Amino acid sequence: MSRRLGFLAAAAVCAALTACSTVASVGGALNPFDGEKKTETAEPREDRISILSFEQKLEVDPELAGRQPIVPTPVDGTDWPQPGGPADNAPVHANASGAFDVAWRRGVGAGSNENTRISSPPVIADGRIYVLDADQELFALRADGGQRIWSKNLAPRRGRDKVALGGGVAVVDGKVYVTSGYGFVAAFDAANGAETWRTASESPFHAAPTVAGGRVFAVNNDSELMAFDAATGAVQWTHQAIAEPARILASSSPAARSDIVVAPFASGEVVALLAANGRRLWVDALTRAGRLTSLSAINDIAGRPVLYEGVVYAASHSGILAAIDQRSGQRIWARGMASTQTPWVAGDALYAVTIDGELTAIERNTGKPFWVTQLRRYKDQEDREGRIAWTGPVLVGGKLLLASSIGEGVVVNPATGAVEKTLRLGAPVYIPPVVAGGQVYLLTDEATLVALR
Repeated sequence: MSRRLGFLAAAAVCAALTACSTVASVGGALNPFDGEKKTETAEPREDRISILSFEQKLEVDPELAGRQPIVPTPVDGTDWPQPGGPADNAPVHANASGAFDVAWRRGVGAGSNENTRISSPPVIADGRIYVLDADQELFALRADGGQRIWSKNLAPRRGRDKVALGGGVAVVDGKVYVTSGYGFVAAFDAANGAETWRTASESPFHAAPTVAGGRVFAVNNDSELMAFDAATGAVQWTHQAIAEPARILASSSPAARSDIVVAPFASGEVVALLAANGRRLWVDALTRAGRLTSLSAINDIAGRPVLYEGVVYAASHSGILAAIDQRSGQRIWARGMASTQTPWVAGDALYAVTIDGELTAIERNTGKPFWVTQLRRYKDQEDREGRIAWTGPVLVGGKLLLASSIGEGVVVNPATGAVEKTLRLGAPVYIPPVVAGGQVYLLTDEATLVALR
């Protein structure tokens, strides 16, 4: 329990530093860029300059003037089985109508509050949606309307721990795999919720699981990557990275493909290992030295690394977006850009949103921007109050879709970056959208599942 309290304190401190304000709840750690709260001794607004924003100004590359990214043709997709879609975190451009009208809404368990937080996306397979709520209760719902099929409360019946943060779900081959902030990994029957196995860890899990090749991969709060046998729950191997308590409260997850697993850590490390035995292949640190702001203390890779055509794409909070050769670990390119979101790779472009709300399409072979669009940054634009956090993007139905901490979504043209539509979602959204069966699903911070079609 003391370890968990230390983690919460560290997360709250790092969030306060990021926002230059006081965080009153765990909620601020998930959106550490909200500058609404001010103290009596705060400096005048006009005197505060974002050094990070100044250093990382994104501009269209002159060499790409007049060119647009190639947007691949959408294909039919039925499932979103893992937190990042597939195990490699590189979903296809899914087919959908592109209208993005609300089809239905359904409350799912407990929403976020001062002590707990919804932090992981839903997963979808075989016509069912699986959601882990803020109270660590696992729900199975019908994908066509959100009706409950079964639920399991993961809180321990004994012990002092009454609340937990983090974890997530994945569903593969008829089994739902769950990592929990209570410090265990478990497998359940996807159809009826019957528990198959449960394995305890010495530390809680903040990260969601990735399942591939008969193994479950997850990172715990001590920055330890653990590989479990998917059939029995037995620990096969572990890898200890640099421990770093200061991080964004988000449930990231490894990327896995073929014989490689790539894991992100709060230290800013990206590590590639052999999936069979955990032997390290290479490590890269997406950190920026010599920074002049408190943001430099938070190196976390809160978004998921993406494995795509032999390249690893990953972004850190401290300000590096990099493309890394999957086998050698050599950087292909890197640019200054701070993000807490998973980049979306499609065609010849990588789409990403920065912590300052800049949405960009980057040529994925060179790291040069095709276009840059500034999304809304503040609730009160005139007085620059109420910093907005954006989550996503996803590419679906020929459009980019993002959601925000003020309960708005935007639909963006992926070729030009033009914002074509604004959506009213009804509540803050910190979890990236997921796509399955021609529908988009968003899980709000109030634990409402919103289906768009």
